[in-house]
Amino acid sequence: MINISPLPWQEVLTDESNHTITGDVRIYEAFPIPQLQTERRVWIYLPKSYREGDRSYPVYYMQDGQNVFNQVTSWGTEWGVDETLEQMALEDPALEVIVVAVDNGGNERNHEYNFTINTEHGFGGKGEAYAAFLAETLKPYIDIHYRTLPEPEHTMIAGSSFGAYVSLYTAIRYPDQFGGVGGVSFVMWHDNGGIIQLIQASILSPALRIYLSIGERETDNDDFNQTAHEHVALTRQTLISSGIPEGQVRFDFVPGGTHHESTWSLLFPEMHRWLLEP
Repeated sequence: MINISPLPWQEVLTDESNHTITGDVRIYEAFPIPQLQTERRVWIYLPKSYREGDRSYPVYYMQDGQNVFNQVTSWGTEWGVDETLEQMALEDPALEVIVVAVDNGGNERNHEYNFTINTEHGFGGKGEAYAAFLAETLKPYIDIHYRTLPEPEHTMIAGSSFGAYVSLYTAIRYPDQFGGVGGVSFVMWHDNGGIIQLIQASILSPALRIYLSIGERETDNDDFNQTAHEHVALTRQTLISSGIPEGQVRFDFVPGGTHHESTWSLLFPEMHRWLLEP
């Protein structure tokens, strides 16, 4: 049994930096990850109305938690998910959600976010264990300790780049846990077709909703950008061919879009609305 408690972010991030966190955000400084024999910072965003009643909420599980809420802890730029959700709640309370954001492992990120091993670049192979952590350790803990809607149709998993890749992988591996995927700047250049083979070999839930995007300017290499676009199109078509209804696999091509939070943060509101559609 995990016996830990989160603290308000102000009690954890006590330096003099200008932190850019909005709303009720709490932090677990060292959440145990037994599958990887390590621990990690985990952030919890609770919606505006959480303290006002007994309502239960959908949940997002997001990768690269450093970048989700706070400019100071980010790798340069934050998503601004907290500010976005606070504003969206004013427009429509039905869009309120809990967000659970898991920090990446720094030098371990590329290993943990990939279930295949890329021998050329020397990374990968820990994605299966990381996905097991999300599904078998973190989600059960969150469902016990917070007022969640625990069913897969109310549980989303999201990320960008390799974070998008491991999010789709986790939802495929654990269809009874995760019913929505947000995959922005989804990439699969590195896996020799591993994710495509996994989709084809898996029994997919026909209720799964998947949002994928790719930007026009993911890199400065036009050939790579074209290949990245083709990869996402192939992933979408493979998901549909494997049993996901066409209307539940959305692929947005973003003119001028880059491989950067400045693009991803702009996509989040539309992705969020679409994933929450009944």
